[in-house]
Amino acid sequence: MNAIIPDAETLKTVVKINAAIPYESLLPYINDALDIYIEPQVGNVIVEIAGTGGDTTLKDKVLRCLGPLTLALATDELGIQFGDSGITVQNDQGKRSPANEAKIAAAKTNLFYRGMQALDRLLDYLERNKPKYPNYADHIGITNQVPCFIRSAQEYQDIGLVNIDYSTLTYRTMLPTLRQIQERHVREMLTDDLYNRLLTLTEPDAKFRILQENVIRYLANKSAELYTSQTSRQERTGSGTPEYQPVLRPIYQDSAETGNFFAQQADYYSGKIHAFVNANADHLGISKPSAGMNFNSKEKKLFTSIS
Repeated sequence: MNAIIPDAETLKTVVKINAAIPYESLLPYINDALDIYIEPQVGNVIVEIAGTGGDTTLKDKVLRCLGPLTLALATDELGIQFGDSGITVQNDQGKRSPANEAKIAAAKTNLFYRGMQALDRLLDYLERNKPKYPNYADHIGITNQVPCFIRSAQEYQDIGLVNIDYSTLTYRTMLPTLRQIQERHVREMLTDDLYNRLLTLTEPDAKFRILQENVIRYLANKSAELYTSQTSRQERTGSGTPEYQPVLRPIYQDSAETGNFFAQQADYYSGKIHAFVNANADHLGISKPSAGMNFNSKEKKLFTSIS
């Protein structure tokens, strides 16, 4: 028995399901949905608190996402049977016919969407009440040990200027990509020393703050570019499995383009970072990069006499 959904009647309070389905058939999917989608996001202690039933608000929020995600996992298997004859389906005349593949796919998509939206609301609730749930704060601290210039969904939207509806789940989904971009691109823009100092500054002065903001805007737009790219999405969904789609509100300059506004913004902020570093090298504590190449030198052997 699962403590959050102890019977089929509880499950029916959040999803539509046939009363004839025995609870024992649903239990494996309940536990799997909890392990796959919810516990990695909130931690095992929060799941245990929800299971005790003492915190009714927390339990209700967990139930609202656990129910749809359970059926999303179970949908493909509930209508078939495994036996000596292999995989079979019931096909008696006068009874309901199996839904076609399009309706099954639509149902799974909707269940997954409902469950993920409810999970996002659960995370928002926990983020706003961290003092009440210190175990959640500890879990986030353990799972996010690698620092990132963008530290929250609010920073992603308010400083990065990319609308994600302040979605914590969107931010966490994109976090590995953000870290990869900052390690590959931002480090090269800033040099190792400046990169490390800027990443760990907690009270930057005015110029360091401007540089931090430009870096955050570059990261937000570059990651948004990758997640709205048609090619990137095809690569991520090639297996056909359900995928959480990050909430992004793109403003395209041309809706017919396969590229998008975010790509142009990322290029713009990349240029601003280079220009700012060059103009403030002394204040930032780095050697000023050369503004141009000296072509007229013996080493280059350009525009010099070869005699």
